[in-house]
Amino acid sequence: MTERERAINKDLRVLDDAHRLGRLTRAEYRARRRRVLQSLYDGNGVVTARKTLVPGSGFTTTPHARQTHATPTSDTPMASGRALTTLLSMRPGIAWKPLLAILVGAVVLILLAYWLLHGK
Repeated sequence: MTERERAINKDLRVLDDAHRLGRLTRAEYRARRRRVLQSLYDGNGVVTARKTLVPGSGFTTTPHARQTHATPTSDTPMASGRALTTLLSMRPGIAWKPLLAILVGAVVLILLAYWLLHGK
């Protein structure tokens, strides 16, 4: 990582902390973040190389189709709802079959213990 990238990362962390602590509005945060990220562009308009994270095959149990939404121009409850729905659809899937097997096994053991202790 170059010194310039380290400086940009530091600026982004400071900006993120200010927004998280409520010192900046969302619009102000986005505008400042855009200005910081503009410094990643070379003078020729070429974007510097980025390392993207690609999820491995073990992150989800079933693939989710990514839906693209138009970027809202203002902060509305509908936009917040879409953001929450998008975040929830991106979370890793839960392995339901093992969880269900453990739950059924626990219920059977409880019923068996009750029958043995109170059976006549």
